[in-house]
Amino acid sequence: MAVEESWSTRTTELRCGTAANRCQYKSLPLRDLPPLGVVRRARIVREGLRERRAAVPTPGRPSRFTEGDWVRVKDEATVRATLDAKDRHRGLWFTRSQWSFCGGVYQVERIVRRMIDDHYRVRRLSGTVALAGATCHGADGAQGCGLDCALLFRDEWLEPATAPVPAARPAALWATVRSLPEIHATLDPDGRLDGVPFQPGMELHADTRHSATELRHRSLAWWQHPTKGRWFILNGLRCGGEPLATGCDRRCALLWHESWLHLEPAATAH
Repeated sequence: MAVEESWSTRTTELRCGTAANRCQYKSLPLRDLPPLGVVRRARIVREGLRERRAAVPTPGRPSRFTEGDWVRVKDEATVRATLDAKDRHRGLWFTRSQWSFCGGVYQVERIVRRMIDDHYRVRRLSGTVALAGATCHGADGAQGCGLDCALLFRDEWLEPATAPVPAARPAALWATVRSLPEIHATLDPDGRLDGVPFQPGMELHADTRHSATELRHRSLAWWQHPTKGRWFILNGLRCGGEPLATGCDRRCALLWHESWLHLEPAATAH
């Protein structure tokens, strides 16, 4: 996911990259063949040091929409008219997965003003939102890398709309988050399981029940492979930016290890 904007406006009040910041996006359940895993970890350390030296950007200008608004993604021709030759508008990429949402109506889930980008750098954005249900899986659920990353939409790509009639979507799997003592018993002293943190904010969902989807990576580099064990994404549960001192509006899907869940088939749901 590409983001825009300069670092011309900054603040020295916020810092990130400390040991206390446990972000699942920085610690995905993947293993890299050596020495390539060292490169990734070095990049994360480098960005943390950069932000200690140069501070982090202030939040960008808010969207003209508010959280809870219903919006329609404009048609493909209208969106294309706003993009440059690289399918970007002010640096923000309109990704391949996003085209499938053109013409659809979605609810604004988050005003995106600052987030960590794909290179682990905190960036500012203006006039941008994340829409509920609009992720890299695409409108048909068959696209993307499998991480269900939230897509970002500029105000220029959206228009106000009325709420649609909700459509029933039967779930194939349900999961109840186990109690905190049960989860903590699986973690190492740093609060991680197999390198992946049970990050701040996840404890709020203990003992709650949700539809679940097993994480299946669809596009890994040749030097990467998944860790052992099964990981799941729970519908509606997304990171609120708690692990980073700067805050983050990226809305990454939270990852849940099978040992943190009580899994049940949909047929037993009631």
